[in-house]
Amino acid sequence: MKMNSLLLNKISISIIVIGSVIFLITASYLGYGLYSANRLEKLNASQEINIIDGYSSDIYVNLLHPKDWAFPIWGEKDHISNTFNPNEKLGNLSETSNLISLDLVGPAIQIVIPSISVDSEVQQLNITVENGISKYETPKNMVGRVSTNIERMNSVSGWYFGHFDSPIQREGNVFQNLPEVATHIKNGDPVFIYIRSLENEYIYQAISSKVMHESEVELYDAGIDHVILVTCANKPLYNYRQLVKAKLIAIN
Repeated sequence: MKMNSLLLNKISISIIVIGSVIFLITASYLGYGLYSANRLEKLNASQEINIIDGYSSDIYVNLLHPKDWAFPIWGEKDHISNTFNPNEKLGNLSETSNLISLDLVGPAIQIVIPSISVDSEVQQLNITVENGISKYETPKNMVGRVSTNIERMNSVSGWYFGHFDSPIQREGNVFQNLPEVATHIKNGDPVFIYIRSLENEYIYQAISSKVMHESEVELYDAGIDHVILVTCANKPLYNYRQLVKAKLIAIN
């Protein structure tokens, strides 16, 4: 009897310890999720002012970000604003209403965003049926494109999806730095997005970042001259989405 009693005590203690560990892990998981949710507002940004183009003819000042002009001794070289020369924009893109689908010949095969270290292959996502429910494929270790206009299926316009993190399915984290776009926009730093097809290179500039619950996300046609980049937000729950909208500014 004494032996059985000791065994029962050990089992009871083990169950309590295991239960406590599970409770702490769950509480930490949910707590971090709530903490992360409170920080989602930082992912909202819109391009209200443009950064000053061509800071100066002086070599040093030309590389110094305007926000550091008041305290140049603490200034750092502006790597972000010099990833693309605004003077190289094509004049005929100042008015995008004349663009037609043939101007954006695709499909996209690569996307590069230098300011947030993105360089990825692009895969055209197909619709799959699972348990009677139609849904798009998930991009695996690359960026996936979804067309929102039947006339531009073989084009570069549309929505581009990439994982922020994928610890369970291990499908990559190609857009892990996408949250930085909101900060760059708020600071007035241009974020250039290069989308390449076999024929051309299309250069976009991020103009806004918006965060919303996954249940509120609906695909829409952003127009021939815009693309939408999407990734998950609110780690570790991943129940929100960050949407970055970018406008076409040049075709090479």
